[in-house]
Parts: sequence; C-alpha cells; structure tokens
Amino acid sequence: MKGKVGIILEGGAMRSIFTAGIMDFYLDKNIDIPNILAVSAGAYAGMNYVSGQRGRIIDSVVEPLRTEKLLGASVFFKTGDFFNMDLLFNRIPRYDCPFDFEAFKNSDKRFITSTIDCNTGDPVYFDKFDNFDDFLQIIRVGNSLPLLARVSYMNGVPMMDGGMADAIPIAKALEEEWDKIIVVFTRDISYRKSPKGDIYNSRIVKLLYHKYKGLLKAINGRPKKYNDSIELLNKLEAEGKAFVYRPEGVTLTNKESDPDVLLKYYDVGYKYAESRYDELMEFLDK
Repeated sequence: MKGKVGIILEGGAMRSIFTAGIMDFYLDKNIDIPNILAVSAGAYAGMNYVSGQRGRIIDSVVEPLRTEKLLGASVFFKTGDFFNMDLLFNRIPRYDCPFDFEAFKNSDKRFITSTIDCNTGDPVYFDKFDNFDDFLQIIRVGNSLPLLARVSYMNGVPMMDGGMADAIPIAKALEEEWDKIIVVFTRDISYRKSPKGDIYNSRIVKLLYHKYKGLLKAINGRPKKYNDSIELLNKLEAEGKAFVYRPEGVTLTNKESDPDVLLKYYDVGYKYAESRYDELMEFLDK
C-alpha cells in the first residue's frame, strides 16, 4: 500500500448494511485501511471494521429485528426517536452484542466521525474517544437525524447527524492529505439531490428547528454541497486518486426493517467488494 490512504463511508441509515458487507470483506482479506472517515450510519459499519468484529452488524442490527422493535412509528411515539436509539446505542453494544471498545481503542486504524453544530451549521469531527460512554454518545448523536431524532447536547452545544453538514466529506479527506481515497456510497451512480432538497427542506423542519439557524442553513445548502462533492469525486476517480463503490441494480430504503432483505443487501456489498478485489489491490499498490 503506497501513500496516505483513507476510506469515506457514506450514511443512509439501513442502507449502510451494504457498507457493512464491504467492510467485512476487507476484514476477511486483511485489507488494512489506516484512516476511516464514517458519516452517520456509516459509523456503525466502520467501527466494527476498526474493532475487527466481522459480522457484528448482522448480530447487532439485522438479527435483533426478528424479535425487537428497532424502528417505526410505535418507537417514535414511545421514545421521541424513529429509531430505538437506547437499544442501538446502549443496550446492544454494551450487553446483547458487545462492541469491543478495547480492541477499537488499541487499533492502529484512525477512526473519524462527525456531528453537526446546530448553531453554526459546521461539521464537528471526532477522532479521539476517551471512554466507551463518550464514544457511544458521539455515535448516537452522529446518527440523530432531524424529524427522526431529538437534538442532543454535547458540552452545551446542540448537535445532530453529521450528514446534515457534510454527507460526503471529500474536502475533509483532502485536508487530511490522503493520497488515495476510497469511498463507499449507499446510493447508485445516478443519484443526485434535487436543488429543492428533500424532506429536510420543509416547512415543518423550519418550524421545529427555527432556533437552530446553523442547522437550517446547512440543510438549505445540502443539495448543492452533496452534488458538488460527487462532481469532485468523479474528477478524482478519473485521475486515479479515488476508488468508489456504489450499489448497482438494487434499491433499499433507509427505513428497511425486513431482516431477510437486509441480509441480501449485505451480501450484495460483500460480493461487490469481492468482484473488485484485484482492482482495489492495483489501486492501492500503484
């Protein structure tokens, strides 16, 4: 492996099961990427790669769906969050399917994840995790989407999902001076955000989050920033500086709750990474 290498993991809630399949293939093949920049749900796949817990995404997210209510309207009305955040970011990683924080902390890989400062609209990056409690809180806040989760406060600062500030942080990777950038998307090659935005560019969001001016500004500029990042990435890919994975021929919503569908999508990610193994090795060695 030549040069400074890192991998960016896009979010997408349950779509990130595709990413987990790729990361497990990396573990099986002992592909050691030294820098992992994981946004939103990408962090759930990336953290298991760093801790070396192959298959944990299945045991901690997919299989519990057979017996637990991890997401949905009933969870929202009961907890105020669409996803069962206490289960996903407390009980499961602590007790039901323990996350190996010691292995994570002692890994030679650098893990970076993000939140958004709701006051300024700027991304806040974390790469130091003093203890397990802080780590779980950061991952939880970094997965707290507007409308689907509550605003959380860290050191007195209101924060939410880092993808609201920068969903594909290519600029951050270039700032880190990565010579080679691997990116895992959870949407296909044709996807672009509408200039009008999505559900987050709505009147209800403006009403609910009216006091968080930075968050609303970031949401307003999110479509352009996302699409500009893709154009920059396409340029880097053409120059041989980026290696990109995108799901092909399959679609999955970010709220998918059928474990069998998720297992198939995980398998798509794994097999796709397997099919491009030689191509990846060539990219890393040149």
